Amino acid sequence: MGETRTPLWRHGGTVFGPVPRDYSYDMPKKARAAALRSALSQKAQQGGLKVVDHFDLAQPKTKELKAILVQLGADGKTLLVDHKPADNLILSGRNIPGLKVVDASQVNVYDVMDCRILLVSQEGLSKLEERLTP
Repeated sequence: MGETRTPLWRHGGTVFGPVPRDYSYDMPKKARAAALRSALSQKAQQGGLKVVDHFDLAQPKTKELKAILVQLGADGKTLLVDHKPADNLILSGRNIPGLKVVDASQVNVYDVMDCRILLVSQEGLSKLEERLTP
């Protein structure tokens, strides 16, 4: 008769039991890019998009970055986009609540819609345009 756990026996195995299935779906790249273009244009129409020449910090000082943000009028949740942000900028920004420093290649729709102010450097903007041009 074979093993005791065969489906033929009482308390044996299930013949065609449930199989876990992955129903996840990857959104197409063109649709993702279109959604990001739409989110950025909406942010620009609402006046939440500000373009800055560049973010220069000599030392990783939170106080200096906070002063720059106050000068730019960035209060509340802020997304700071730069092309390859410097370590000083990342280190300064990680201690400010509501601020997120992101590389231009890592910007997503959720971050853009979740922030109140979007600060983009000139170089970051050119990389975003290059990435989103259809």
